[in-house]
Amino acid sequence: MTNMKKILFIIALLLPLTVLAADWESSDVKMWGDGDITWNDFKGVPPASADAPVSEFECTLDVKKENIGHGREYFAYAYMNKLQSYVKDTVIATPQRLRYHQLQFDALEVVRRRLQNEIGLGMTDEKVKERLAFYRTVYVEQLEDIDRETGFGTDDDKLAAWEYFTRKNLEQTSVAELPQSVPSNWGYGLSVGLGGMFPFESISNTFDGNFTFNAGLVGIYRRIQLQATVSYGQPGLNNRNVFNVFDEAGRPLMDVLDNNTSFLDFSVSLGYSIVRTNRLAVTPHFGMFWGKYKWNATHLEWKQNDETGEYESRVNGTETQKFKDLNWMAGIDFDIMLHTAKSRDDFWFGRREQLASSLRITPYVAHAVYSKENPAAKGYYFGFTVSYLGIARALKLQ
Repeated sequence: MTNMKKILFIIALLLPLTVLAADWESSDVKMWGDGDITWNDFKGVPPASADAPVSEFECTLDVKKENIGHGREYFAYAYMNKLQSYVKDTVIATPQRLRYHQLQFDALEVVRRRLQNEIGLGMTDEKVKERLAFYRTVYVEQLEDIDRETGFGTDDDKLAAWEYFTRKNLEQTSVAELPQSVPSNWGYGLSVGLGGMFPFESISNTFDGNFTFNAGLVGIYRRIQLQATVSYGQPGLNNRNVFNVFDEAGRPLMDVLDNNTSFLDFSVSLGYSIVRTNRLAVTPHFGMFWGKYKWNATHLEWKQNDETGEYESRVNGTETQKFKDLNWMAGIDFDIMLHTAKSRDDFWFGRREQLASSLRITPYVAHAVYSKENPAAKGYYFGFTVSYLGIARALKLQ
């Protein structure tokens, strides 16, 4: 690790602790990284009992979530509770007694570093709480060993041995560089929205434009995107006698039973994000387009009215008619990032995930040839969709 990277790492490590320390008045707590303790740090009021020890040291192991740029991560910290720590008289309190309390503080820092290294590997909220409780128990048990072997700090030889042992642990338990939880290359998502589709050329002679409801599935690998979208709308008819069927007198022999003409299209396309930032992604894509018009038609027959002499139509049967075609389409997705979050618990396959939502605006063009005979229903569509897009990516450590 270069010197510059070491400096940046130290700043990234100490900054959350600095922010954390600001949560209390400076006279209330002392972080382990603030230096060795002195008798001036003991601000508590000694108990009135004559049996109370000459001094008492209170410290805490805890965790807090901090914002470190790429997201919020847990940090473990060890601090001295100054207002809960007391010394009866600094004149009778020996330097050896202060060494004993410093040993207690150093032992807590060893435990804190071990906890921090585990947190750095990636944990859910519940797992962090579980490991915090475990290491608090480990620390209490170690304090019991220290008190028993050193006689609460009165045995100088045992105290020196424990100081040596703890310093070695501090040297060997350095805090590893905090890995970042970053999204993996793979992702999947779902989109829902509204849009519009407007035909041109000979298609527009028969069918009008229409608004659409759409939904889609999205798969992502790095900048490559595969998406499948289905849309539904109800266009109007510009020609009710779609197949242009007439009798000898030019009277239409077909009509539309109702105005519930439906249009269903399905597209599958492959795209590549030429622009991708934290706020915007631009992804041209190209693929296949399948479209189908469907409507209920009536067969007409014309009879002359004996009284008026006029010819009147009469329904002589109904049938469902349809146009369908498989062709090509091309479009551009403009994704405007709305929000990102990380799942608190494991999602798929026991891993946390980054969840991102975007506003997707997609203009596109599609080609269709529904009939090569009469009528020649072929041409192009210009369409657009405005969708809400949700993307999930599994988190990995980097």
